[in-house]
Amino acid sequence: MKVHQAALTTARVAAVLIEDRGRADIANAGNFGRRWTEGLKATVTQGGGNIRIRVTHDVEYWTVFQYGKVIRGKPLLWIPLSFADDAQGVMARDFPAPLFRVDRQGKAPLLISADDGQPKYFGKEQVKIPKKFHLVEIAAEVSRDLGDLFRRFFRQG
Repeated sequence: MKVHQAALTTARVAAVLIEDRGRADIANAGNFGRRWTEGLKATVTQGGGNIRIRVTHDVEYWTVFQYGKVIRGKPLLWIPLSFADDAQGVMARDFPAPLFRVDRQGKAPLLISADDGQPKYFGKEQVKIPKKFHLVEIAAEVSRDLGDLFRRFFRQG
């Protein structure tokens, strides 16, 4: 019983460490809000004589920021221009006004709103998303400390 309790306490503490460090890592990675930080979860389960720590994220494409990725357009990705407030968070195909394309020599093409004549998006063949998260590394770091944590909790029990 003492061994099991020490192992369970070790797993629970490790889960909290993974969540806390992982959420801090996400918060430090840039413009990631509450959905991203609170979406990281580390849960402890038991069964079949095993204790498991399961680390998940509510945002299904979190691995893009864990490993980095090149995203290719079909044929272009339409990216909102930073000053086009009405285009932020809206895919070009869903923009509420008609858009027309302007091709520019040696520069990215633009999509311009027919309503106000202002550019809203620019086109790129691909974008490279760099690695920004270190969640796998954090879980590995915590796992390296499991033996020390277990010994501490076993002695206390």
